[in-house]
Amino acid sequence: MIWLGQMLIISTLSLLLIFALLWAHDSYLRRKIKARLPAAGQFIETPRATLHYLKSEAETGSDAQPVFVLIHGSSASCYDVMSSMGAALQPFGTVLAFDRPGLGLSRLKVSAEAMAHPGEQADELHLAVRQLGYKNPIIIGHSWGGSVAMAYAQRHSDDITGALILAAPLYPWDSKPTWYNRAVTVPLIGRLLAHSVVTKYGLGQLQAGVAATAYPERIFDGYSEKVGLAGLLMPRNFITNAIYANQLSGHLAEMQAAYESVSTPLILIGGDRDQTVHTKRNSHRLHDTLKQTELIYLRGVGHMLHHTQIDKIVDAAHRLAKRQVHAGIHEFGQRQAD
Repeated sequence: MIWLGQMLIISTLSLLLIFALLWAHDSYLRRKIKARLPAAGQFIETPRATLHYLKSEAETGSDAQPVFVLIHGSSASCYDVMSSMGAALQPFGTVLAFDRPGLGLSRLKVSAEAMAHPGEQADELHLAVRQLGYKNPIIIGHSWGGSVAMAYAQRHSDDITGALILAAPLYPWDSKPTWYNRAVTVPLIGRLLAHSVVTKYGLGQLQAGVAATAYPERIFDGYSEKVGLAGLLMPRNFITNAIYANQLSGHLAEMQAAYESVSTPLILIGGDRDQTVHTKRNSHRLHDTLKQTELIYLRGVGHMLHHTQIDKIVDAAHRLAKRQVHAGIHEFGQRQAD
């Protein structure tokens, strides 16, 4: 029996050694990622978060010019939305792009579970915009950020000019969260995975993930490096992002009950080839509920339309600044074969 005890000790020590090596390698990769991330912007304190944001202004700024607040999606950061829309909107006003609470360089002062509702994130962003001295912003959200933009319109309709919602999930769905998002949110085990496996595994999946999300369109070369996409693989970021993703469907089930009461000017943009968020099940459905909304339905366009359809987005943002919403469904482009 002594030999069984010795084998158990040896096996345990071997597993601990393997785990320590995995942890050390992931830590090494994370240091390399941090060294290559884009330069930080500015920070602002709110009651439940420290928010990181980027700011860009027109050269001839005035109080009369619009303020555009950009809200990024899941597995992204403020660098993503600023790189896609910032330069196009900056000549016409002030552009603010926030890392959503708990993501990117933003930090939470509460648990991720307490901030998982899009409305809670909208509240925190709203406080930041007010503290910065801006009024009546145009809220522009992509994907998960579009869910936050919708919640912003629900909770703060009197304080915004309008909302532009891009490729956003707006209604609950039946499928389960992805296996990796479930895995990293398991108590203790999730943290171990996030610190020892996620970085090395994730680095090998980033480019394929971008291509699949953008399909059938393509994102510019160097996208991942420019927006610091690998920052998602930091353990805190990855776990918080997973918690938000896992809980979104349930929160949308709550939000949809009050959609009919939204009076804020809304413009929705979605693509017929979006394989991440089904446009007809979300944007079309909301338009059926709120006939006064404008829905721009783009043929041959995928989920990353905030990078590929800038002209449509800028035109919609300009019209929202003037509260010009063309109610109805407006289709552009032609259906593309695979």
